Amino acid sequence: MKRSASLIAISGLFIAACGGEQGLAKQEVADNHYNLGRGHLAGGDAKRAVGEFAQAIGEDSKNPAYHNAIGLAYLLDRRVDPAIASFQKAIQLDPKFSDAHNNLGSAYVQRAEYDRAIEVFKRALANPAYLTPEQAHLNLGNVYAAKGRLAEAIEEFKRALDISPEYAEAHNRLGHSYLLQGRSELAIAELTLALKQAPDLATAHQSLGFAHLQAGQKDRAKQSFQKVVELSPTAEMAAEAMRQLKHLEE
Repeated sequence: MKRSASLIAISGLFIAACGGEQGLAKQEVADNHYNLGRGHLAGGDAKRAVGEFAQAIGEDSKNPAYHNAIGLAYLLDRRVDPAIASFQKAIQLDPKFSDAHNNLGSAYVQRAEYDRAIEVFKRALANPAYLTPEQAHLNLGNVYAAKGRLAEAIEEFKRALDISPEYAEAHNRLGHSYLLQGRSELAIAELTLALKQAPDLATAHQSLGFAHLQAGQKDRAKQSFQKVVELSPTAEMAAEAMRQLKHLEE
């Protein structure tokens, strides 16, 4: 996909102003730790990332980007409570920090606190200067879908695509929502667009298989489920695809 479909996003480097040579040197040390932390985070090493971000915060505790970043590292390490506290601190320091609002919403989703998540995603979207609002629209749509509010979910996925037409995960989630509504033709169209952007998106292949089944297209359904088995992102998903293939062979 062109943009990350994940519920969290690393924000850009925020340089805080410091006075004097000593302040500049202190800021340089903080930024070095921050950049090292970003490298560890990108590599999936959450614990080392937390250590580097903590040192950056020790040098400059008023930089909201540092608190947002350590929150992301905590989320990666499945430590939701300190992640929430970190995102809240980032927002306290910069109330217009939409990435931190979006990430805070994602943390609430992990605790299944959906109403809180909806509120926070909407706050992220209230900022007209937010550079990647499609992420918050996607996340908001996912929460609505989890609550069974499919019509509202569909509207959010469409809004994400209005902003970023090649957003594979938004096409994927929109297609899955149409599938749940029994609108197989629309589901197939959206899932095909998702796979055009992200050919190895296994969840889209899985949903496409079921959409083809709804439409009575068994051969195409088989192709989709076979692709899921080939990609095998999780044992559960591959097992379900294999069950469907077995039924189609009978």
